[in-house]
Amino acid sequence: MGEVNILNGGVEVLSEIRGSLLHLDTLKKSSAEQAQTRQTLEKEISAKQKAMDKEIDTTVSKRISELEDSFDSQIDKTKSRIKEEKARRGKTKDEKITERIGAETADQHEQIRSIKQEIKGTFTKDHIFRIFNTRYFFALFLPSCISDYLLILLTVIVLAGLPFGIYWLLGLENIWILIAMYAGELLLFGASFFFIFKKVRNKHLAALREATSLREEIKEIKRGIKAKAKGIRKDRDESGYGLESFDQSIGELETTLAGIVEQKKQALTSFESTTKPDIINEIRVKYVDDIEDLKKQNEEAVRVQKEADDEISAITMEISQNYEAYLGKENLKVSVIDSLIEIINNGSALNVSEALEAYKKQIEAAKAAK
Repeated sequence: MGEVNILNGGVEVLSEIRGSLLHLDTLKKSSAEQAQTRQTLEKEISAKQKAMDKEIDTTVSKRISELEDSFDSQIDKTKSRIKEEKARRGKTKDEKITERIGAETADQHEQIRSIKQEIKGTFTKDHIFRIFNTRYFFALFLPSCISDYLLILLTVIVLAGLPFGIYWLLGLENIWILIAMYAGELLLFGASFFFIFKKVRNKHLAALREATSLREEIKEIKRGIKAKAKGIRKDRDESGYGLESFDQSIGELETTLAGIVEQKKQALTSFESTTKPDIINEIRVKYVDDIEDLKKQNEEAVRVQKEADDEISAITMEISQNYEAYLGKENLKVSVIDSLIEIINNGSALNVSEALEAYKKQIEAAKAAK
């Protein structure tokens, strides 16, 4: 038909064009429907795959978590037993060390008790009240080391701050009361100090110095006890403490712990290599038929759409080559072709060319009427 001037044709030509246009519209609708179907199917496929992947991830995570929790529970229990056994061992060792220190320093402790009795005897012999046989008395009235002077300094600080502290706590505001409190404290403490200094310290100076010497002996013995106790605690030889049963129990528990850890490692390896693939395959079986069916439907929609698109392309080219140059692209519409057929059928035109002229006049007249 490419060599035929369709403008000279009549209703038959227009009917043929009309049929081609209607078929083209049908194909375009079919292509659009298939495109919509493909979009829906692709969403369904994606949703199914996501649901499958989610179920796989959730199930695998749950199973591996359950597996780990089972082993971790046993590991924690074994670690707790090891900790308890080590605590019992440590307690027993401390008790044995204390017993050893007591046994190896028994003579020194006996010396201390003997020297204390000697001090008491000195106080009794010289008629000194036992209330003065204290560290504080000897530090205050017969200081002999730096700790004694620090105790004196602390006493001075306390005495200096005590009246002001009471004054502040009671919320007093009269400065004379504070002065009176300091004066009273100075009088009371000073009188007591000088009375004790004169009646006890100076009167019994020889006996007190003897007691001081004895107290220094006690300090020296205590230093020796402390050094011996330190040496015993640092002694790495535990053979004498009877800890073998604890060591055996701890060793067995540590071996058990190592075995559980190794079993967990092997179980996780087995899970990854065997159990996990089985779980994945089991879940995929539930989805594979539906997904494959949806994919087949999608492939069919693709095929149908492609056929429609190919035919659309061919018909469009045919219309363009055979009719567009004669009728104009704007007139290649079913509604226009119907109007042209009607014009010829009612006798207003003999061919397509005349029908086009008549149609143009109708359009112009309609525009002019507006």
